[in-house]
Amino acid sequence: MTKVTRTVVVRSVKLPKKLFRIFVELEGMYRNMVEQIVMDAVKNNVKGFIRLKALEYREIRKLYPKLPSHYVYTACQDASTRAKSFLRLKKLSLAKRNYLEVKKITI
Repeated sequence: MTKVTRTVVVRSVKLPKKLFRIFVELEGMYRNMVEQIVMDAVKNNVKGFIRLKALEYREIRKLYPKLPSHYVYTACQDASTRAKSFLRLKKLSLAKRNYLEVKKITI
């Protein structure tokens, strides 16, 4: 099965180095959040967003108190989607690994 995705490239003005470093740091924090939430979701066999958010939200907010709360909320949504897909593949014995690897992050 192939999936067709439409991608649009939007040109923007060149970002100053300081602002670009902030975005890189933000991407790193978001990646860490998603990886941690995904590991806990797979370990606890949690597939649903609401249950996952109930388990992880306070812990992640304590680790990243300066980030807005919607980043944690979105990371939980992202992680629940990834964990649900991985657990389904693992159940069908189609997963290539015993653990979930987060490769791409989109903010």
